[in-house]
Amino acid sequence: MPLFYFWFMVLRHLKSNGIPKKYSFFFSRVLLMAFFSTLNSCNSKNETPLDLLKGQHFFHESNLDSAQFYFYKMLESDSNNAVAINQLAEVHFRKVEIGKSLLFFNRALSIDSTNEETFFKIAEIKLFLGDYKEVFENINKGLRINERKPKAYFMKGVAFKHVGDTNKAISSFKTAIELKHDFAKVYYELGLLLTLRNDPLAIEYYKRGIEVSPDDAGLKYSLAWSYDRFNNFVEADKAYRNVVSEFPSYVEAKSNYAVFKYNLNQADTALLLCNQILEDDSLNYSILNLKGTILREKGRLNESQKIKDKLLLIGSELEF
Repeated sequence: MPLFYFWFMVLRHLKSNGIPKKYSFFFSRVLLMAFFSTLNSCNSKNETPLDLLKGQHFFHESNLDSAQFYFYKMLESDSNNAVAINQLAEVHFRKVEIGKSLLFFNRALSIDSTNEETFFKIAEIKLFLGDYKEVFENINKGLRINERKPKAYFMKGVAFKHVGDTNKAISSFKTAIELKHDFAKVYYELGLLLTLRNDPLAIEYYKRGIEVSPDDAGLKYSLAWSYDRFNNFVEADKAYRNVVSEFPSYVEAKSNYAVFKYNLNQADTALLLCNQILEDDSLNYSILNLKGTILREKGRLNESQKIKDKLLLIGSELEF
């Protein structure tokens, strides 16, 4: 029954049954107060979904202050609104207000301890803080609720990597991509760890990562680096050439390619790459050192000395 119609019927009933005249004003006032109290209560409840939508919109637009306003407004109506509490935890995390974020996530768990995502969010914060014991504890609690969460295994792998347990890190990363085959960041981590262990399977993981994320410059650069580490210079050269051609502003890849060419005694190509990098970054000290070394070896001592003077001027260490 519509709210207005309900109160209209109450007033009509009282009128038809008669109210003593001396009490009529009192009863009318009480009924009006009750009516507006109920109306405000309903309006408050009706506004909550709208406040959530507004808050989420501002959150996705990175307007964190406005998002925070609407989520706090939801708590004014219901102090145990788990959705609002979780959203506020996210807002404070994005604002790097770590203490407040943890406070709200723990508050959310006190209301609903069956939400695995809250445990994973706390684990993410603890990973950010380097508290790896708490990372493992919270991830394991979340996985006991839902064990098919690839991001949880990814975070677990990162934590194991930081504490030096490479075997468990690799195992966690492998579980993550079993659950989510297009998880590009995991292929990068597996390729890195396996390359450092001199395991040629690293190449396959990098290739699979590029298949699922063909525009990922980091994976393509890492593949070139991995070929180089395994002394497969032909494939490394191809991979480096492809990545600097496709991503000409990728300074790190181009720098490594210059060093790679220099180590292969292809000084002219290395010098060309150095010049390209220095056009955009004239104070790149590592490339200045490499260029100075190449010029000195070529007998171009005046040019080499100019680079040496420039490095001394900017206070960089000389390597030639």
